[in-house]
Amino acid sequence: MIKNKGSQALKIFKILTVILIFFCAGCASQTDRKTPVYCKADYLYAFDDDSLEQKAEGVKSGKNLLSYHLNQQHDHNLSKMTDNTVTRERTAETKQKYTILIMSGGGQNGAFGAGILNGWSDREEGIKRSDVDMITTISTGAMALTYALVGNYGTEDQQNMADQALKNIYTKTSEDDLLEKKNVITMLTTNSLVNTRGMGRTLDGAIKEFMPMIRAWPEDGNWAGKMAFAGVVNMDNGKFYVSDLLQVARDKGRDGEQDLTSEKCYREIILASSAEPAFFPPRFITTDPLTSGGGHMYVDGGLRFGTFWDENLKALEAHNMAVEVYVIVNGDLAVDPYVCNDSGECFRETKNIKNSILDIAKRSSVIATDQLYKGSLDKIYRNLMTHYGAGNFKMNYTYIKPEYIRQKQCRKSLNSFDPAFMSCLFDIGEMVGRTWDWQDYAHKK
Repeated sequence: MIKNKGSQALKIFKILTVILIFFCAGCASQTDRKTPVYCKADYLYAFDDDSLEQKAEGVKSGKNLLSYHLNQQHDHNLSKMTDNTVTRERTAETKQKYTILIMSGGGQNGAFGAGILNGWSDREEGIKRSDVDMITTISTGAMALTYALVGNYGTEDQQNMADQALKNIYTKTSEDDLLEKKNVITMLTTNSLVNTRGMGRTLDGAIKEFMPMIRAWPEDGNWAGKMAFAGVVNMDNGKFYVSDLLQVARDKGRDGEQDLTSEKCYREIILASSAEPAFFPPRFITTDPLTSGGGHMYVDGGLRFGTFWDENLKALEAHNMAVEVYVIVNGDLAVDPYVCNDSGECFRETKNIKNSILDIAKRSSVIATDQLYKGSLDKIYRNLMTHYGAGNFKMNYTYIKPEYIRQKQCRKSLNSFDPAFMSCLFDIGEMVGRTWDWQDYAHKK
């Protein structure tokens, strides 16, 4: 009898221990809503979807965001910019050219985009990186944004530093450097499959090195009117938000010194834009300086990018701008990757998905991302056609073509951030940027 009671007590103790582990794992690893990062309301702009009736709280509407920038140009209107590098060949009789660079998400495939930027820097003819008026990014594109800004608009020495740093990130960084895997119990009781503390440390290094350079740039000349947007989705109200991270980075605060508020906000928005739901932890941001808890949950902005793009085109059309768009797709526009093996054989990899919830979820995400890329390209083109008409705009795009993989013999990636695979993609991107191997999307149609 005593033995039976002892066995029952032991069973109960084991059950309680397991339950306690679940709860403790959740408490230890869960991103805490009670400590959101504060961002000034001027840093975030909401774009309302017609299907969402709830109005954005605590931030400005983004409906007239670009129009405001085009009118103000940081206190230098367009008529005063005719002597700048960007506008030196523009005349009153011709439309002013407005160049937009779009950098997609794509995880380790962002090495392709990093290579393009490096190769582009080497070009001595045609459009220059400094000619880009607006950068828009999500996900891995947002992680590369700090380097892209300095590579576009910095001094020659700054550009070289940024390009080299970007190359190092996408050719020498391993999965273990960026992500911390969780055990099964922790995954089931927290808000993501992995921790991204390593990714945060990498971003901190970029902010420490390059944000002082960005802050020191003058407000006029080649820097006037430039914008760099990262997109995020508010999971609480479903809306799409953008932040001009160039504006955030250059906010010196009231005393003209480094503003830690803007620095923390800059960091949090980039991490939010990179937070693929369920896989990476969401981020929490508040625009209320007096709040001690709560905030809103933000994740990767890819799902609602189209809302922001349509508003941009309306503003550019109203200001009689001649639009040129360059889209870097950090992917191969296919569900399954095209890879080569050690024997030199190249093929489209096929999958036999395990009948488990995690594998099904991962596969669903891959398929959804593929559709998102294809749908986003088509939406951008259709919106350009609507606002400008055939032949009145330029839309060029580039992606990781199978022939590039064959040419460079890129081996199959061994994990989510494989330096060998990323180095191969970087080399491909560098070649594309140097040779200006872009495709006209109109010809695709």
